Amino acid sequence: MNIDICIGTTCHLMGGSYLEEIVKKYKDSKGIKFRYVTCFEVCNGDIPAPVIKIDNKYIGNMNNEKLENIINDFLKNGDE
Repeated sequence: MNIDICIGTTCHLMGGSYLEEIVKKYKDSKGIKFRYVTCFEVCNGDIPAPVIKIDNKYIGNMNNEKLENIINDFLKNGDE
């Protein structure tokens, strides 16, 4: 699973910087790759900041709890 985390200004100001706690916690997990992206340019539409992209799907309004749940589901179930 590839997780791209936006660190653009809007996402940063809306709490995206706190997602780094989850990145640090799971950075060595098998099958998960994290990457920081300057800006996806999607949060001014239907996807509210902060935004992440998992594989090819954008997910907005992200927070630590949501991201951790996504990661734990992946680790438990794989790519199902």
